[in-house]
Amino acid sequence: MSASLAMQRLMVAALASVDGVTGVFDVPPVDAAGPYLTVGPDLVSDWSTKTETGHEHRVQVRVWDEGPGVARLKPLMGAVEAALAGLSGARDGHVLVSSRLVRALVLGEVGGWNEGLVEFRLRSRAV
Repeated sequence: MSASLAMQRLMVAALASVDGVTGVFDVPPVDAAGPYLTVGPDLVSDWSTKTETGHEHRVQVRVWDEGPGVARLKPLMGAVEAALAGLSGARDGHVLVSSRLVRALVLGEVGGWNEGLVEFRLRSRAV
């Protein structure tokens, strides 16, 4: 199993506990009701040592909401940050070593939807 998919599955499980969202998806669904989250895109690079295979993942979680203004995005972005900052565990042959916030950005309106971005750096190693 790819390290990227293993970390995505850990993230989706953690993000499912975020109150107030209608779902967690790979891409914005056609018939979405807001607010909801999408996971991705991600960038994976080598983080191996001489003795272990490791990966560094830069993963974006996007918070989508309908309506005017971005005030509803910010508490949801904080909930995403809290859910992923405490992320731990193993999945599909990969264990999460660390999870750190890289940045959070309110992008504003995109096609009638307000969008916020929360980017995390995860580090994993194969087990």
